[in-house]
Amino acid sequence: MIRRSLDVYIIPSSDEHQSEYVAPADERRRYIDGFSGSYGVAVVTARHQALWTDGRYFLQADQELDCNWLLMKMKNPGVPKMTEWLQTTLRPGAKGGG
Repeated sequence: MIRRSLDVYIIPSSDEHQSEYVAPADERRRYIDGFSGSYGVAVVTARHQALWTDGRYFLQADQELDCNWLLMKMKNPGVPKMTEWLQTTLRPGAKGGG
């Protein structure tokens, strides 16, 4: 038996066709984090959960995410880009999926 594991799972708001507005059955990111805004990217590791979204949704995300989630307010001073955060959070050679 081959065992495959992921160190990080990335869940965008879009569906497999890259649609911005998706059918309720395709709201994978909303299912994971509870955030109902149309734009955001959730990142889940074994120890951390973070959501990147833009200024249109800062207040909404703050209200809808529970305390286990880090809200990453994109383009705000001191907020790392997702790739920067992943480089500091994960070990070298980590495997990701989405």
